[in-house]
Amino acid sequence: MSFTPQSLRWPGTHAVLMVHGIGDASSGRDGAFPIDAVRAMLGDGAATTAIYRLNYDIIDDWMSTKTNFAAGVGTIRNVLRVKLGDDSTSDAIAEYAGDVLWPILSADIRFAIRDAFLAQLQQIQIDRGEAALARGDDPLDYSISIVAHSLGCFHTYEVLTAAAREPSHELQPASDLVTFASVILMASPVQLIRTIGTGINALIPDAASLASLSSPLEIPSETKRGRSVRCTKQFVAVTGTHDPVGGHLLGRKLDWAYMDIPGQRSIVVPQQGMNLGDGAALAGALGQAFATGAPAVNDPHSWTAYIEGQGPLLQSSVLA
Repeated sequence: MSFTPQSLRWPGTHAVLMVHGIGDASSGRDGAFPIDAVRAMLGDGAATTAIYRLNYDIIDDWMSTKTNFAAGVGTIRNVLRVKLGDDSTSDAIAEYAGDVLWPILSADIRFAIRDAFLAQLQQIQIDRGEAALARGDDPLDYSISIVAHSLGCFHTYEVLTAAAREPSHELQPASDLVTFASVILMASPVQLIRTIGTGINALIPDAASLASLSSPLEIPSETKRGRSVRCTKQFVAVTGTHDPVGGHLLGRKLDWAYMDIPGQRSIVVPQQGMNLGDGAALAGALGQAFATGAPAVNDPHSWTAYIEGQGPLLQSSVLA
């Protein structure tokens, strides 16, 4: 199935692209996007903000495709178990995280998502230009933000790096003046993938093409005439104290899994109130959320919960 980018008429001067963690365990999964939570957090600004959703309609058989990579998923889980080092919880958490991360094993899926993502960004630029032209405004006065979750953060990082480095996409921050008002990554597994990918490098097709693996992690930028220009004015990482995908386990930061890119703004949300005081409770909450795809009270990886807890951040970043 070919991908058709979403096109919207801008009601005002702001837009936000939501990128879901495909195959993730988010609660609030009405088509995987907690749109109502975003509108509520934007307050009055929601009426003047175009809200895009990146849908991966090009992937018809997600779960059946996953079965083709059973051996690779098993290897991901084994590496995670060794890193976690806690027999009482590592099996369940490794099972969960393996289900979240497995798409890195498929070049077809990875490149299809990358191409779709780039096409969506290009369409948003077209929509912005048309809205500004119709009102006699400067398109550069119209802002675009990205809010991604879980594996969607990985795709966002990869795509923004490609957009900044490769002129053919016409999305470079210096050459094409495409600079995002904010990029907000919620429960990012970029560092987790970097660590796990190093351990299973031989299983990852075309691993050298992955910015997450092949070069030091940095805010995507373009270097022009000796000057580095970042793709965004604000690069924000949000995770929770009990979210293993975001690099924390039972209140403890996992250096090998926590994304800490130089220059990012880091927000770590306290999650002690979820009654996840032991590994069994955490593993159970994650397993329930992934198995059902339904809202889970104690899901520390919930995209809806992250958005609901970050209202001031969304307002100040998206409506800047």
